[in-house]
Amino acid sequence: MKRFRIIRLGLTALAVLGVAGCSKIQPIHAPGGGSGSADFRVIAALGTSISAGVQSGGLVVTHQQKAFPYLFARQAGAAAFTIPSISADGYPPLLRLVSLAPLVISNAGRVAGVPTNFAQATAYHDMGVPFALLLDVADSTNYYGGPLPRDPSVYVAFAAIVRHRGTMLSEVASLNPTFVTIELGANEVLAAATRGSGAAVLDGFTFSLLLTGAMNGLAAAAPTAKFAILNVPDVTALPFVTTFPPFILDAGGQPLRRDDGSPRTLFGDEGGAPDSLAPNDFILLTAADSMAIGVGFPVGTRSYLTGAPGNGRPLPNSLVLSHTEAASLQGIVASYNRTIDSVATGRGGALVDLYTLFRTAATTGIPYQGTVYTSDFVTGGLFSLDGVHPNDLAQGMLTNVLIDAVNAKFGASVPRLDLATVASASSSRLRPVSGEGRALPWVRDAESVYARMFPWRRLPMP
Repeated sequence: MKRFRIIRLGLTALAVLGVAGCSKIQPIHAPGGGSGSADFRVIAALGTSISAGVQSGGLVVTHQQKAFPYLFARQAGAAAFTIPSISADGYPPLLRLVSLAPLVISNAGRVAGVPTNFAQATAYHDMGVPFALLLDVADSTNYYGGPLPRDPSVYVAFAAIVRHRGTMLSEVASLNPTFVTIELGANEVLAAATRGSGAAVLDGFTFSLLLTGAMNGLAAAAPTAKFAILNVPDVTALPFVTTFPPFILDAGGQPLRRDDGSPRTLFGDEGGAPDSLAPNDFILLTAADSMAIGVGFPVGTRSYLTGAPGNGRPLPNSLVLSHTEAASLQGIVASYNRTIDSVATGRGGALVDLYTLFRTAATTGIPYQGTVYTSDFVTGGLFSLDGVHPNDLAQGMLTNVLIDAVNAKFGASVPRLDLATVASASSSRLRPVSGEGRALPWVRDAESVYARMFPWRRLPMP
């Protein structure tokens, strides 16, 4: 789900960088040990930016090596697991905290990283590709200038990882994998949510047809490989959607009230004309720059991001996800997940419950070493600074969910990951704050930042 416009380097020039490290990992035990009815000698991943290890708006090797497929391969004893490694400061350059009070986030001043093993002779084991849709798995025309209105940055993302060597599926098949992790479907609903829309790229029926086709293709290409498949998270529970309250807040961070006691809400144009938002509507992180100058706030009130006076202009529909649109996306996610559950059951795969992991983070929180981690932006400690992608600690938690599912399904004994080894010195080290209210970030140049992260926001929906 990221923009990969290579700066000052043509794709052909990338080959001179040669093949760098990341082909070897340090397995916990000898390959094949404790595998039960599975075989972990050659592990490959089919997926999106979650599988790729995208964090804080970009790819960088330090986080790519904390992505759940990489961590799982290490725990399971695979001798090799290659990734499309990107040097610091990542591509695009990762977001960083500029200020804590006020909470300001930016990637200004950071230098773009570059691929370091573009010339690798074989396919990467991690074929997690940012922007990937389910229909991209077995049809390269969709991302190499096909009929869908895809942004040029999508083409470059696939060209840098799939490298015009076929399709995502054929690249995985070329490795002769013995075990495959599959994580697909999130972009179909995220594409809609980031545009303030309730219309996903694929309806439930079409998703079912395409997933069945992709699984048939995998079974034909790697007939003996076992697999684990992740279900789709509720994108309406991500910090990108839930961080900004629709209420006008007073100086103490409490909602202002009308005479009848109901909270006053910001202005939007969800109904085609300026009107107050509903208390259960969602304002997206892309609205940060607009809210910073008073858009959405009635005259006589002030922006809770910057204190700027409200100008009475409504937030555009693209920056707001209404509660009815959110409900539509939740229903589509449920339909996708019924299909994924059926595929896992019918084809003998392990079902990995990413949905429940993220849902738990958004509701009760997840306890670890005396702290309850949540999906709250920055202070919750589980999501990176883009408000969409899990950080290292959350990737580690997902790895353990995967390990538990694989062990239960195949009678394996893959050791669980010690989460202390992945709780990196990033947002996962910020202890969650209790009783101090929600962190309200200003992502500087938000429209531009998220246009790079979600290029489909600029185009008609497929």
